[in-house]
Amino acid sequence: MRKILGLLFFGLFLSGCYTSSLTVVGPATGVASGKLTETVTSTTLNHVVKKQTGKTPLEHVLSEKQITTLETTKAKIDPCKKNNKLCSVITKRINETRKQLIGLSLQARIEKQHKQIFSQSKKD
Repeated sequence: MRKILGLLFFGLFLSGCYTSSLTVVGPATGVASGKLTETVTSTTLNHVVKKQTGKTPLEHVLSEKQITTLETTKAKIDPCKKNNKLCSVITKRINETRKQLIGLSLQARIEKQHKQIFSQSKKD
């Protein structure tokens, strides 16, 4: 009886902890509830609309004046406009990382081809 009362007590009072912990884990719980599909669908639809019409869905909703206001606001807070050195350093780092990743991928493909060639020559 004591265990049952304890379980009921903790079940009632810790249910709030469970729901608040789900907000921290967010994306992991979204996969189970189908939000991943929703995200993929909306991204795909946005891409298709942009490709067909030349405008993003947001541009269809906003007026030209609102779009220019949005662009000027973006320009004001753009870190590349305020600090060119920071932007150039970040761009340089991104390009170096991209080259390394492409190089690693290329090296892996070359090694895979070598293994296939050598395994075929050993069979012959």
